[in-house]
Amino acid sequence: MARNLYRVSKKQWQKWTAQARHVFNAVYAFMLDNPQIVGFPEKPMISPRQRKIIAWNSAWIAADASDDNIQYEYA
Repeated sequence: MARNLYRVSKKQWQKWTAQARHVFNAVYAFMLDNPQIVGFPEKPMISPRQRKIIAWNSAWIAADASDDNIQYEYA
């Protein structure tokens, strides 16, 4: 069982399956550990606060998608 390492609200954490919880933890940690994946090479690095917000939102979307089996179509 995945631990709530990043203090997601208890209400939301309980809604997600074990798989979604693991996805959230993995995506959030990976994005924080790899700041170069957020932003553009020729632009200055974004602030740590902005990077945390982007990582949080991305991890949340990934967790929701893993539960919903959302399929995206790309044009």
